[in-house]
Amino acid sequence: MELSPELLRKLEGLAKIRLSPEEEALLLADLKRILEFVDALPQLEETGEEEARGRLREDEPRPSLSQEEALALAPDREEGFFRVPPVLE
Repeated sequence: MELSPELLRKLEGLAKIRLSPEEEALLLADLKRILEFVDALPQLEETGEEEARGRLREDEPRPSLSQEEALALAPDREEGFFRVPPVLE
C-alpha cells in the first residue's frame, strides 16, 4: 500500500484531527515504517512456528494489587470501580 499525502489527509478527516505540515511529515514517516514492519511479518512465518514461539515467554500468574489497593491509587472511583470521564458524545 502506498501512503500519500492525500491518503493521510483522508485519514485526518476520518479521525477528526487536524495536523500541521510538520506533524503530517512525521506521521507519514511513522506510518511507512509501520507498514514496512507489517509487510515483513509473512517472512517470519517462513522461519517456522516453533522457532518464533521459542522467543516468547510463557504466561505465568503473578501477584498483583488487590481491588482496594488499585482503587486507592485512582483519582476518582465509584462503587468499587474506576470512574472516568465519558468518551462518547
